[in-house]
Amino acid sequence: MAHLDKKNIQQLLEAKKFDELRQQFSSTDPADVADALEELDSSELELVFSILDNEAASEVLSEMDPEEVEDVIESLEPARLAKVMEEMAPDDAADLFNELDAQEQNQILHFFDPVKKKEIQELAHYEEDSAGGLMTPEFCAVSSEATVQQAIGALAEADYSDPITSVFVVDQKGLLVGDINISELISKPGKALVKDVIDPDPVFAFVDEDQMEVAQKVRKYDLLVIPVVDHDKKLIGRITVDDIIDVIDEEASEDIARMAGAPDIEHNESSPLSIVRLRLPWLLITMVTGTLVSIVIQKITNIKPAVCLVAFIPVILGMGGNTGMQATAVTIRSIALGEIKFSRLAGIFRREMLVGAIMGTVCSIIIAAVVWVNLIYFANFDPGISLFRLIIVVACSMFSAMTFAALTGTVFPIVLHRFNIDPAVASGPFVSTGNDLSASLIYLVMCYLMLTV
Repeated sequence: MAHLDKKNIQQLLEAKKFDELRQQFSSTDPADVADALEELDSSELELVFSILDNEAASEVLSEMDPEEVEDVIESLEPARLAKVMEEMAPDDAADLFNELDAQEQNQILHFFDPVKKKEIQELAHYEEDSAGGLMTPEFCAVSSEATVQQAIGALAEADYSDPITSVFVVDQKGLLVGDINISELISKPGKALVKDVIDPDPVFAFVDEDQMEVAQKVRKYDLLVIPVVDHDKKLIGRITVDDIIDVIDEEASEDIARMAGAPDIEHNESSPLSIVRLRLPWLLITMVTGTLVSIVIQKITNIKPAVCLVAFIPVILGMGGNTGMQATAVTIRSIALGEIKFSRLAGIFRREMLVGAIMGTVCSIIIAAVVWVNLIYFANFDPGISLFRLIIVVACSMFSAMTFAALTGTVFPIVLHRFNIDPAVASGPFVSTGNDLSASLIYLVMCYLMLTV
């Protein structure tokens, strides 16, 4: 059998060998099919989905990127789209439903059976980045008074879109009282009561809990599935680890985009004007702070021995900026993983001061040696100032810039996070240009203090 790729699919479509194409799709993982379809144009995508049955179409559609899904949705009639969505897992169907505009939603709703319609509408009601927006209402729950054998029987009778790895246990009111992994359940005596073998203190997520908080719980406790409850602790759904992986990937992509000042990555924009609209504000911020740095440098050049002083501006600004961005990147990662708390700010403050001071000391000694060697053996002009003073200015500026950058690069994201501002938004343009400005100001002050006083 030929390998499934763009060329292979196009050849089969042109030859109208639709049965062979269906066979290849059925023997290939839906995720690999979705990857192959990404390279096709809109007309080819439309033809592919016209020959797929509803189940196969639903599996492939669930794996495709949002921008590709839009092309497919536009090519499907409302009745067909509804049938495809009915084959999807409830959470995937709700996600696709939310991708439609209000008119398209109204067009397909009356094609659903009443149960599916109610299920999708309830899931679509939750915020996309909340536990409710991630969960599926399909779960296996048994009474706390049931036996192990009855619980195993309940598993065998049910049909789920997503694999079941845990059985949840509820009381008479449907409130979550515990859970147990299937591998543990089947190892227990059949006549034992479920309530005697479960974990009575399960980790769970509230329905309106932020998706990153849920992801942190899953990571911390090494969970494959986490139950979702309302604020009365009534069990209403579950979130599987594959959805958590998607959340972590999504959040990481967003943070990288924002740190780079390129939020068009996050919004999947392709229009040049849209990309400019999203990127330009961050570049303007950088330009304004860069202008301030230029003004400071101009002040430095007004000092008599400016030729020697200006030569060291790039290295001082560069080392301060790099130190700050290192600290910022590590801090944002720690915030995302829930490892940094605002209550620990004082301890973090002291630690980063020490880290920046040590690195600043090492680098300042090296740059002092470089200045000395350069002026003694390679420079062919008189700097017009004491060599000792020049070395002290450059070394102290390097030390101060790196120490300050390490401190602000750590503390600034934590403070932003404390006030519910996403640190990734500000950290790229603000921290990098802020470090340049602070480093240049430090250098200017050092120059005036050491060379003009």
